[in-house]
Amino acid sequence: MSTETYDELTAVPVPTAAFLHDHVIQAHFSIIDHVRNVKRTISKSISLDSFTATPSEEVIGVVNTVYSASGKLKAILRETGDEKDKKRLVEIWNNDTVLLACKDVSDVHGIFYADAFFDSLCFSDSEKYITYVAEKKKPTEKNSFEKFKYNQPFGEGLVGKYTPVLFLFDWQTDRLVSLDYDAPVWFGQALFGPSSDDKIFATGYETASDERLLGIKGCYNRPTGIWELIIARDEKNTTDADSLKCHVSKLTASHLSCRSPRVISSNGKSTLLWASQPTGGAHSATSALHSLDITSSVEPSQTRTLVDAVWEPAEGDFPGLYLLDSGLPRTPYVHWGEGDYIVTPTNWGSRFTIVLISLYDGTVKELTPVVDEKLLSWSAIVATKGNKLVCVRSSLTNPFELVLGDLGASGSVSWNVVHKAVLSEQLQSRLNSLTVKIVSIPDRFPTETILIQDKAALQDHKILPCISIPHGGPHGANVVSYSAPVCFLALEGYTVSLPNYTGSTGYGEKYIRALIGQCGQLDVGDCIESVRHLVKIGAAREGRGKLLLAGGSHGGFLLGHLIGQYPEVFTSAVLRNPVISAGEISTSDIQDWYFSEFALDYPLSSLPLGYTGPSTSSKAAIPPRIVTPEVYSKLYHASPIAHIHKVTASVLLLIGDSDQRVAPTQGIDYYHALRALRTDSPDDIEMLIFPGEGHPLEGVEASKVVWLRTAKWFNREAV
Repeated sequence: MSTETYDELTAVPVPTAAFLHDHVIQAHFSIIDHVRNVKRTISKSISLDSFTATPSEEVIGVVNTVYSASGKLKAILRETGDEKDKKRLVEIWNNDTVLLACKDVSDVHGIFYADAFFDSLCFSDSEKYITYVAEKKKPTEKNSFEKFKYNQPFGEGLVGKYTPVLFLFDWQTDRLVSLDYDAPVWFGQALFGPSSDDKIFATGYETASDERLLGIKGCYNRPTGIWELIIARDEKNTTDADSLKCHVSKLTASHLSCRSPRVISSNGKSTLLWASQPTGGAHSATSALHSLDITSSVEPSQTRTLVDAVWEPAEGDFPGLYLLDSGLPRTPYVHWGEGDYIVTPTNWGSRFTIVLISLYDGTVKELTPVVDEKLLSWSAIVATKGNKLVCVRSSLTNPFELVLGDLGASGSVSWNVVHKAVLSEQLQSRLNSLTVKIVSIPDRFPTETILIQDKAALQDHKILPCISIPHGGPHGANVVSYSAPVCFLALEGYTVSLPNYTGSTGYGEKYIRALIGQCGQLDVGDCIESVRHLVKIGAAREGRGKLLLAGGSHGGFLLGHLIGQYPEVFTSAVLRNPVISAGEISTSDIQDWYFSEFALDYPLSSLPLGYTGPSTSSKAAIPPRIVTPEVYSKLYHASPIAHIHKVTASVLLLIGDSDQRVAPTQGIDYYHALRALRTDSPDDIEMLIFPGEGHPLEGVEASKVVWLRTAKWFNREAV
């Protein structure tokens, strides 16, 4: 097992942001430093004339940054010092060289929010103001009851975020104020209205009817909506007060979970866009795209659906929109020929691709189809300007590239690679020794699996041990994007299978809803049939040490079922933060998941369209959902715990002790139960606990231990 191989595979720079100017791309990359066990950010400028780049510079202390529409001004949210002496600064720069304003906000609020759900750093069109979101300042009085008040966190992946506050900074006068409003909602993804310093559009996050704040990461079915905020600048608000009052109004209907507002201004017309899916039900369903003309006024009744959810696409046709956590790109607008369009990445089967959407009639065109059977996944658009866009693409065996697209008048798109990772000749040669293809599973549509194999083994007709890694969710997808852990396992001498089962995104809404109420049956059946098909076509074979499993979250749920229901098939399994007993929801931040995915009603009510404050109608009252004996019985029998007595495979459990999504006790209790049942083979059951790690186990050291131990666990099964 080569630690050096893992280190080099994971040290590949990952593009995280880019800003497209007239003659240069300013790009940021995340890199892993295994020596210091940290993730670092570097920046470089890339010339659009020669595609040459400046030497990398490390970005230190920058939490978030954004350029104004003119490209002349840049806002930076910066943190410096250690936890005991943390300073927070808001900076405005001119042409990246002159510091125009710097305000110390350390005593005004807590941490800055730069995540996909609340990031609101942007300039107004006049470039006189910026908005951003930060944590409300905690009470400091020793005997204050306020500091012990119950405040709910926003769940997994949003550590330390309880009370987001929207701030407005007039950098020319150095005045910083919070925006206050009278509505039970928290705002994020805010942006200014067209040609206005007083109007803001934002995503509003609400609680469930029992005032429970459900986790939002990866969950797009929450009670959320698009809101209009109008800052009241009367005499009362022109003093030196620390806050400004806003009038708020909800623009979207209560049955839709809406997010990702974007304002497009072109040819004297301004359009508000956003994405939606149904409130409640599947956590990640097919999205719809809506538009509203806001040129002269905001009339929600005039909302149009540009792109509707696709129920069952014909073969090869557009399957619907499946967006990332960040939603639509921050600047999605492009002008092409005589028309106005937006571009966005979307999950399409086992890959991400870029689509072009007409703002006139919602027509969708794929810009990055598969060509010459080269499987590329286009995972992000990080910048657009005019008819140009900067994207990130990769394949499972080719690391991330930053590419510049130029939309030609004839309908063509030309792509130029402006940055790519530099690998050692040895590692590049080893990656070139792997082949990737997508295998459809007969009679199980839309089930398919991404298969990574060694070319030399294929030529020698040698069948390597096969590791199947089903994704979590369950409404997610395995895609052909670069994955260092998958490459690492393949280079360790394994065939790797990444199945997409019924319920996966990217295939149409029909197949997402087909899994509701069938978890533990339909998805498990798809996974076992994918393994059987690989055996049938000679890509895998049965026998001790030949069929192996790895997976986390709902993927771990599937593994628990597979080793319990098919003990004669699988020799070994590695489960990361798995769901073992769906009836034990305890500390989970998404308690509705344990109801809705198993077809148990968990209605989520939302504030109505037109809500402006407590004097208007509120959300409907809904009784709390409680795990009754009848509910528990159904969930128990749909869970892996019901099959634990039949498990014979060796099992490695990898548990983050700070997981807020799946209670760590699920994996811990499974470990102890297996140890009690397997007294004759205690070495076949092992568990590692990662302090401070959450659901993804994505810390630098934790991730490394996870995958090195996984490989070593499987290597001991080699025969």
